Order: sequence, then structure tokens, then C-alpha cells
Amino acid sequence: MNATTEQEQLSIDGVAPAEPESKEAPHMIARINAMAVKVAFPFMAQNDIRYYLNGVNVRPLEDNTVMIVATDGHRYVVIRDQHGYAEKEVIVSIKKDGLKTCNAKSTLDVMSNGSAMVNDENGQAQFIQPGNALVEGNFPRIENVAAARGYNEGISGAINPAYLKDALTIGQHFGSIRFFTKDADSPLMFVVGGLGDLEVFGGIMKMRDSFEQLPTWFPRPVPYELTQPVSEPE
Repeated sequence: MNATTEQEQLSIDGVAPAEPESKEAPHMIARINAMAVKVAFPFMAQNDIRYYLNGVNVRPLEDNTVMIVATDGHRYVVIRDQHGYAEKEVIVSIKKDGLKTCNAKSTLDVMSNGSAMVNDENGQAQFIQPGNALVEGNFPRIENVAAARGYNEGISGAINPAYLKDALTIGQHFGSIRFFTKDADSPLMFVVGGLGDLEVFGGIMKMRDSFEQLPTWFPRPVPYELTQPVSEPE
């Protein structure tokens, strides 16, 4: 009787044989403007059990541009990079340490083996992210939340001030920001002025609060003739 091979024995014992290592050289699967990373980072989830939210979603669009999305479930930001590249849709984790090297002239390059780096305009690496930057999972479709129909310019509803501050910070980078409101349940949406090849908009979920109007305890105006001038101290 012939002796079983190592692979056959592994199958008999119920242990799946290891997948052979790919001999294909790593290649670039995504390249986006690094400024998009800096804009998106505050909107990413941090240590969320929904692990796919702990990164940015990089998604190729039909017009050969790239859309970058980040959300923590309470707010979201969407960035269109007109000169970005994505071979396929991926979720990329981002380390805070690399943000200081991100600017409008640098790029985040993601490789097929999961390595990621921020390169300057000359292609020189400014930050190499440790570990595998690719996150497995299905990122939620932001278009199911961010439908823009029925919105009018303005701000209404209760908003988390910290989230509003992050939106205003983006506006400072881009030079201007405008807000749009639909109703008490829909997100407050914002659009910022363009920065180079980047287009940005986002949304902040409304909060439930106990007040819905200005204070009622403030004294009402009285007729002018009944008012008394405030006398100056002698």
C-alpha cells in the first residue's frame, strides 16, 4: 500500500492545506490625493465593532474618477477625486501618524499586498503605513443615506457641536462651506468649495433634543413710553 502524501494526510485529518503563496509582484490598486485622507479621517469610525467603518472606502466611478467615503454612523463625508485611480473598490485603514505628511500635492498609494504609503509630488515616500492597510468587508452604500432631493439652504435642528466643528474645519481648508436642511429627521448636509481636483460634501445626523424654540421665559417687550432710562450712578 502506498504511503499517503502530506497533502492527502492533511485532508484526512480535516485540516485544509495552506494556500500557495502568490508569486505575482505587488501592484498599485488605488491612488488618491492625500488631502482627501486628511479630510476624511475625522469622519472615520474609531475602534468600532463594525470593522469596515474603521477605514475609508475608495470606489471607482463610471466616469473614471474615484469617490472616497468615511462615516462613523453619525456623520459622513464624500470626496470625489477627479484624478484618482482605483482598480477596484477597497476599504483602506488610515493611521493618524501619517496625516502630517498629507497635503494636496501628495498621494496615498495602496498596493495589492496591503501596503500603503504617502508619497510626495516626486514619488518619494513620506510615510509608510505599518501592517496591512486593506480591510475586508462591505462598506455601506452612502447614496442610500445622502439623497439630496428636497433640501433647501440653511441650518435647522439640533446638531452635535463637535461634528459641526469638523465640518467647519473642512470649510477652512477649502475656503467656503454651505449648509442645506430638509427636515428634522434628515441629515444636515454641507458642501464646501472645491480645492483643486477635489469635490467634497457631507452630512451630520440630527439629534433629538428637549427644546424646539427660543426661550419662553425671556420678558416680553413693553411700550416705549413705559420704559425708564437707566440712570447713571452719581
